[in-house]
Amino acid sequence: MEHIEHQGRIEALAEDILTDKQLAVDYDRKRQENREAIRRLAEHAQKTKPTSRLATSTVNMGDFFIVVPTKKAQDMVGGAQKELEQAIQDVQQRLKKKVQLLGELEDDNRMVEVARSMSLKSTTGGELYGMADH
Repeated sequence: MEHIEHQGRIEALAEDILTDKQLAVDYDRKRQENREAIRRLAEHAQKTKPTSRLATSTVNMGDFFIVVPTKKAQDMVGGAQKELEQAIQDVQQRLKKKVQLLGELEDDNRMVEVARSMSLKSTTGGELYGMADH
């Protein structure tokens, strides 16, 4: 029964690890999109005069679009970028701990299997090498 519980813990932890890996991939994809947005906003800011009516940018905010000054848009995307980078670091730290714990659990599991496969009685050297005492 203990072995089944142990295997259950291993499986649950492995599933957690896979979920966190997918989350890290999603965060990285969003971070790349933000990098592109930051670059395009910088290019747009260089092409327009700060006092111009064209010095605004349209930004997607969830389900709707808003028009804001380009500088404000750059600040918003930059702030989101910092939050994403922090979230990625947090996920990576969690992953390291979980992978280390999984390794420990799997090593424990291997040791349990080895112990079960071995006989609990003491074995002499002669028995190990097929020698019989006469």
